[in-house]
Amino acid sequence: MKKDVKEVLDKISSGNYSPEEEAMAKLWLHQLHQYDEAGLSEKELNEASDQMWLSLQQHKKQHWLKRYQTSGVYLAAAASIAVIVGIGLYLNQPESLPKSTPFKAYANDIPAGSNKAYLTLANGKKLVLTNLTNGTMLQEAGVKITKTADGQLVYTAVDQGSKASTQYNSIETPRGGQYQLNLPDGTRVWINSASSLKYPASFASLKERKVELSGEAYFEVAKDKKHPFIVKSGKQEIQVLGTHFDVDAYPDEHTIKTTLLEGSVKLNKQVILKPGEQAELRGEKFNVSEVNVNDAIDWKNGEFAFTNEPLASILKKVSRWYDVDIVYTYAPLKMPTFTGSVSRSENISAVLKMLEETSNVRFSIEGRRISVLTK
Repeated sequence: MKKDVKEVLDKISSGNYSPEEEAMAKLWLHQLHQYDEAGLSEKELNEASDQMWLSLQQHKKQHWLKRYQTSGVYLAAAASIAVIVGIGLYLNQPESLPKSTPFKAYANDIPAGSNKAYLTLANGKKLVLTNLTNGTMLQEAGVKITKTADGQLVYTAVDQGSKASTQYNSIETPRGGQYQLNLPDGTRVWINSASSLKYPASFASLKERKVELSGEAYFEVAKDKKHPFIVKSGKQEIQVLGTHFDVDAYPDEHTIKTTLLEGSVKLNKQVILKPGEQAELRGEKFNVSEVNVNDAIDWKNGEFAFTNEPLASILKKVSRWYDVDIVYTYAPLKMPTFTGSVSRSENISAVLKMLEETSNVRFSIEGRRISVLTK
């Protein structure tokens, strides 16, 4: 196997390789993953890794990295083998790092976030939703509120003639939390970490269905041509009749991003989006572009997904989801960009190791503080 790998990498390094040889190189990476899947001990894994390293030590790492980055498996493949001790680190190790730099496991780890949120009722009473047993029902004027077995909060209108439409509830997720909400009109809302949504307890007798968002949420709006659905976030108002879209409006960001998946939306009564487009509001000006919508709703689908995204931006998302503080030892503007994905259900070490595999950035974990290092 060493000989085959060496010959293939020779050609990749020189830039003169066939599609079959590129596929062989990708298969080699896949085989590394299989070593891990087989459940080898750390010692056995290191021995297997050392054998494969031999075929790389005579090659120009930067040439390999360039070809590897332009292939269709770039960071996705790196994520798959992130748990293999030292492999990806060697493949993508910058020239400024000594070849003997060892891979060090983190002294401690942090689990992923989960479904947790706080509900504030119209009377000011605040409830910790994770403390409520599944099936719990609350009653407010004109509405029934139920916590379902899968952790959703569902509003059901029971009295269309009540005054519930003049009363407001709000749901807030902390860092490390997320939640799903079903409004009484049938609209479904997924709420990301460190976000809040304020909404009428009922839309009965209202001319419009208006909610207020801080942070990020994904909306699947129930169709109702007579009653527009409006999402207010800072200086932006989105008006829809029935559609699917994501709003990223964190107060600590410089922009508000609205990404449309289907239907149409109107922003501040002036900008209309088409499916696959994203509007970025900076100050008073909108910039509209076509984007990969999967990147915008990665969190809703249980992933971190990014396309040429700066490390500083990725780490903001990591900070919110894992409830950690990020400390930089050098300017974030000098950090690399990444393309790829990793599951949000993994411990934080899986995300950090994946990022380490493809750059000269290193991390240390102390309590709930992540230090960003470089050499």
